[in-house]
This record gives sequence, C-alpha cells and structure tokens, in this order.
Amino acid sequence: MLYYLVRPVARHVLSYYFKEIEITGLEHIPKDAPVILAANHPTAFLEPCIMACFQPRVLHFLARGDLFVNQLASVTLRGLNMLPVYRIQDGGYGKLTENYATFRECYTALAGRKALMILAEGRCIHEKRLRTLRKGTARIALGALDSDSAIPEVYIVPVGVNFTAAAKVRSSVMIRCGAPLRASAYLAGFRHNEAAGIRELTGDLEAALSAQVIRFPERDSDDLYESRVTVLRELAVNSTAGSADSRDRLERELTGLAGYSPDDHRSLRYAARLQQNGITDAGLMAGGKGKKFPRMGLLAVLLLVPQLPLWMLAEVIALKGPKTIEFYSPVRFATVAVGTLLYLPLLFLLPFWLSAYLVVSTILTRWSLRQIDALLLWREAALAAKLSLPEKEILLEMRRILLD
Repeated sequence: MLYYLVRPVARHVLSYYFKEIEITGLEHIPKDAPVILAANHPTAFLEPCIMACFQPRVLHFLARGDLFVNQLASVTLRGLNMLPVYRIQDGGYGKLTENYATFRECYTALAGRKALMILAEGRCIHEKRLRTLRKGTARIALGALDSDSAIPEVYIVPVGVNFTAAAKVRSSVMIRCGAPLRASAYLAGFRHNEAAGIRELTGDLEAALSAQVIRFPERDSDDLYESRVTVLRELAVNSTAGSADSRDRLERELTGLAGYSPDDHRSLRYAARLQQNGITDAGLMAGGKGKKFPRMGLLAVLLLVPQLPLWMLAEVIALKGPKTIEFYSPVRFATVAVGTLLYLPLLFLLPFWLSAYLVVSTILTRWSLRQIDALLLWREAALAAKLSLPEKEILLEMRRILLD
C-alpha cells in the first residue's frame, strides 16, 4: 500500500527535479514474466526511484540489511517493496545466513511473475564506468530456476543509469535498458558446477550492462567530461543538422562504444570552449536570433515562492548528511518528496487563499522551472550574441565538424 501512495508523489518530484529523464529500451522489459532489472549503482537510491516511477511494472528491490534497524523501519521499507540483503559489515557471518530467507522471497516473487530490481555492482560509488559485478544477480536468477521447475524463464535486463551531473538539480539522467539475458541458457552449467555457472552468467551480464553505461577515461577530469556529455546529448538529440549516421556516431561516442577513439577529443574541446564562454550549445544556437525576454519567467518566480522553504530545508539536511556525491542529491530529493507529501495536512490549517496558492504552486512546479530554464537560456543567448565574430565562427565550425 505504501508503495502506491509514495510512487505518484516521487514521480511528481522527479519530473521537475531533473530537467530531462530519458529512458530507452523499455520494450526489452517483459510485461508479464519473471524479470530482474540489473542496474549499475551510481547514487544511493535515485536509480531505483526513477525506474519505479517511469516504467509500468511494480518493482521489488533488494536493499542494505543495515537499513532494517527496527520494527518501524522494517515495516516501512517492506511497504516500499524492499527486501534486506546483509553484508559481513552488517553483523558478521551470522547475518549472512539471513540472506537465505531473502533469496526465498525473491524466488517466490519471480515464481509470481514479478519484477525485481538489483543494483548489481553491490556498492554505491559514483563513477562514469562500470565496476565489477557481484554474483548476487546470477545467484538469484539461477537459484529461482533451479528451485522451481514451474518457472519457465527468468529474464535479466541490463539497465545502465547515466547522470550528467548527479549532484545538481535540473540535470539530466539517461537510462538505457538493453536486450535481456535468459537465465535458462546458463542453468545446465549451473547444475553441473554452481560456481562456474554463476561466474559465466555474471560475466555476460557485466558485458551487456557495460554497453549501456557511459564510461569516462580515468585520467581525465570528470567536471569537463560532464560538460562533454551534455554537449553530445544536445547535438545527438536536439540538433536538426547533420545526418542520421552522424547522430548515431555521437551516440556511440557518448557511451564509449566501438567506433570511438579515446584520442578523438573534438567534442571535449568544443565543450571546454563553450564552458569558457559561459554558455551551452543551446545558448550558442539561440544567440543572435533576437530572442525575446521570457516574461512568464516572472510569474514562475512568484509561483515558486511557497516551495523555497522546503528546498532550503532539503539543502540543509543534505549538507548535514554524508558529503559525497552518492548521497547528497538522493537525500535532498527524499527531503523534497517527503516534504511535498507533508504539505497535504497544511491545506486544512492555512487560510483558503494560502492553501490555494500552495496547491497551484505545487502542481505548477515543473512548469515554473521550465520558465526559469527559459530565462537562463535567454541570458545565455544574450552572452552568445556578444561573442566576437571570430570566436563565434570558431565555435560554429567546431560544432559543424562534430555533426559531419
């Protein structure tokens, strides 16, 4: 029940917390079959929240066992379809034995044709690369098939979660769902040699998931590469110039797939030059077109006033928590989501006009932020219009080369 109450609120907040949520490959997720969504783990819990809200299947999740600290926490987390997985640091080897009960619950869920989401790397570290996968995903999929002959198949869908700037509000997230692996193809090997079967499936899953994850060279600056990702997305998705082949090449470069040479830094140089001028690719293309001042932005600012106390509180709570990119943004999002839910009782305590103001502000938050984005784009366009002609020609030529 709690899952269904929280889901629409989380979806509403996520829809404006991120400027863009792009999910591709949803057709790879079976509609009525046992499925495991195996994802990378760049943030504490944003990726499972997004998948729960923006794809149709009800999800069950595996979560760290140390979160189930008492009866209240256990009831709440289980109400959100979470199951505990214990690590050695959660209570030693004795706690590990409790995972067998969780595995049995997973088998039961898969037997009921439900969907599980597993963060297959096992540890939460924000990196633009895929880390070695743990064996739990393969163990659960093969264990379910081996323990219940009534389960015809378990599909494992690799889900690559890619944030452009995970710590920032109004950034973008790109989620790519790849073609599913069929666990039954590994069952004979698993029955012959359990460890070898798990290892084979884990290796193939890692290769499939790696193809969906943006990968940065370790020697390069993540900050600059974040700008490069944004540029590539704008060019590949929003540009009407260039051929389909050029846009496909930009997509391959974005994910680091075959066909991209790490020595080809044309997009990186273009991103750096845009950054030096304080504009984005969209701002460059909008500059010099006589873009009118977006007057609706002033109304948007007024509508956002009731949201400011909540956002300020979320910022304070996030700053007091773990000061890492993995936790900062998820804690801020969770505070905003819970605060939005708690706004409901205020409607019965405030004067009618103030309640109406709060309702309209909450409903139109996404629209208001889009108007603010338009204001920022107008400012960028103004900056781009002031660029010297030689500088603008250099940028446009760099852009043209990327699209050729």
